[in-house]
Amino acid sequence: MKHIINYLSALIAVVLIGSVFTACADDDAQSANVGLGIKTFFPTKVVTNQPMTINGSGFDAVTEIEFPGGVKATGFELVGNDMIRVNAPAGIASEGGNIIVRTASEQAESRIALTIGNTNVTGFDKQPGDEITGGDQITVYGSDLEFVNSIELLDAEGNPQLIDHKDFYRKGTNNLIFRVPTKNIFEGTWVGTVHTYDGKSFSMPELAYKPAADDGHWETVKNVIWTNSDPDGNGAISWNGTYRFTYEGNDGNNECIATFPAEIWEKLKSEKFYLRYKPAGDSYQVPMRMEHSA
Repeated sequence: MKHIINYLSALIAVVLIGSVFTACADDDAQSANVGLGIKTFFPTKVVTNQPMTINGSGFDAVTEIEFPGGVKATGFELVGNDMIRVNAPAGIASEGGNIIVRTASEQAESRIALTIGNTNVTGFDKQPGDEITGGDQITVYGSDLEFVNSIELLDAEGNPQLIDHKDFYRKGTNNLIFRVPTKNIFEGTWVGTVHTYDGKSFSMPELAYKPAADDGHWETVKNVIWTNSDPDGNGAISWNGTYRFTYEGNDGNNECIATFPAEIWEKLKSEKFYLRYKPAGDSYQVPMRMEHSA
């Protein structure tokens, strides 16, 4: 009887294993044949010429993207089967709407709606006549400032130079901060310009600029206290994630993506610090919230 029971146990195990392999094979087939679909896109608010990323499936055969108002874009970049990069075309309906991607035989529509931005600059933290030394920061106030793509200043020779949005000290919806070049700035009183993706421009106050006499102000000097030298091993960030950090030796939270030496941990808890991230390709998506483990 004992041998019979053992035989039955082995038989049941084989049947279960076979079921698992069958289920996995079915899942793989379904994953491979998921078809055309839009999962998400970013940003969800745009202006003309705004770079966008659309994520989904079945994109390798996409020939056309339709934006709200029937505006169609055919000039886009296919990044594999699950990502498209495209600049928002001119003429999108002001009320917004869903995005549609099409192949020769099918189409898919986004589940969320695209909305349209309208940048407006309402002021600056500097007033006409203020003195600006190379290395100083200037804050711009307004609405939909995420669509500002450059600040135009004059270089040391008096020629226009652009500070790209990637080099802004901070860029948000209601304010942005940029730093005046330390040395390469024209000495004199003149007006700079704020530029947006959709071709708008806003004049800055007339300020008195001069190059820094030394290497700049102490408060603008970078002091790197930690670098993620192994993003794959320490946990590379991705969109819509919550990221936790802790100190070395703390095993109480295994969800943390990185640990810090004790002296760095104390700095993070007691001093103001800034996070600098390196995007993957041209994607500038950042996490919604970052936390540290107490």
